[in-house]
Amino acid sequence: MAPVLTEFHIGIDDTDSRLGGCTTYTAALLFQELVSKGLKPIDFPWLVRLNPNIPWKTRGNGALSLHFSLKEEQLNEVKKIAVSVVERTTDASQRSTDPAIVFLKGPVPSSFSVREARNVADAVGAETHLLKGSRGLVGALASLGADFNGDHTFEIIAYRTPENIGTTRRVNHDSVRRMDAMFRGLTFNNVDPETGRVLICPHGPDPVLLGVRGEDPASVAKAFNQIEIDEPIERVIIFKTNQGTDAHLSCRRRIETLEPHQSAVITGRVSDAPRMLRGGHVIFRTSDETGLVYCAAYRATGPVREAALQLVPEDSVIVSGGIRSRSLGELTLNVEKLEVTGLVDVVRQENPLCSRCGARCESVGKGQGLRCKKCKTRLPKTSRVQTQVHRKISLGIYLPPPRTHRHLTKPASRNEIHRVTPFETSTPNIDQTLEPLVSISPAS
Repeated sequence: MAPVLTEFHIGIDDTDSRLGGCTTYTAALLFQELVSKGLKPIDFPWLVRLNPNIPWKTRGNGALSLHFSLKEEQLNEVKKIAVSVVERTTDASQRSTDPAIVFLKGPVPSSFSVREARNVADAVGAETHLLKGSRGLVGALASLGADFNGDHTFEIIAYRTPENIGTTRRVNHDSVRRMDAMFRGLTFNNVDPETGRVLICPHGPDPVLLGVRGEDPASVAKAFNQIEIDEPIERVIIFKTNQGTDAHLSCRRRIETLEPHQSAVITGRVSDAPRMLRGGHVIFRTSDETGLVYCAAYRATGPVREAALQLVPEDSVIVSGGIRSRSLGELTLNVEKLEVTGLVDVVRQENPLCSRCGARCESVGKGQGLRCKKCKTRLPKTSRVQTQVHRKISLGIYLPPPRTHRHLTKPASRNEIHRVTPFETSTPNIDQTLEPLVSISPAS
């Protein structure tokens, strides 16, 4: 008789600090250690980016979860391994580091959400382990409750050997640009198109060498193998993730309901002419049937700011971003994405051309009509004509440049086409993907 297997889920957050470490590395190490002991994963490890507009987030704002099918008698051993891996990959001396581990036996409840983290853990029967404070508990729980049934992406991450951490990453940037051209549409945010800057390598003292994001596991693995790397790699792993999905911009809200630190999507109309502030930022107001809210398009958002500057009152827009408090209790929506859905006609009054000589007429004075500059023919004031102004803006979605994208920002390539991968239409066969999870060799 076959042994009875149970689902077992592990959530982890906040093992890193400003001086090093990486929660994705902790998860990769734990995942591969459990697989090496014969445990069967039921999905890719999850890398879950949380709401970036919450000010109390952990560094990197990413939480991890692992999902296995195992025997009841294996539970205690797996818990011990998990706690051990978290402890040895965490610098507990750092004040801002509050590692947390959550264990959940059985299917993740469909009502799983994160409000009061301890209460939620108790309500769903989750076991928690805190190495220090409880800040990491929120992310660890959230990583288990993420919804990947709809849109999701994948990221392949390569990690450095300990002796190279803190040194310049030896990745051939020209090979990254060639890879980007080969896998355009299947991967995203490899290179900033305006500056040519390579975006797949971080710059801090963490163990990540590079990360390639894309639509499916096979594409990110093949793309990775096109990159020329001139340093040893400790390990490579593929994560399923909500990066590049606009997961934080899924909630449409009415202006009267807005509160600080929310992420919001507002549908409305432009209420007044945009103004450029010192520093190059643009501010305008958007209204719906419930009220008005200031919208700020910052200089670094590039195309978003330029589009915002071209708006006029009564244009129809959908503005998405984070809510911040201003003085006297007013709120501002910091625009992360601007969709222009309707443009009004703009007309201006112009002095006509003279019917006799074709020269432009001019105003004689207030209430005194018009006069041809050349032949002095007089015309009444009512002769002024209306001319439609060419708008320097089109309908569509405006996004910041990739170099300023947040982890969750959906890039333009993914806005154009939502690709259906085999993993969206059926349960992934994890056995067929274990090899690229643990043994991918970079191009020589």
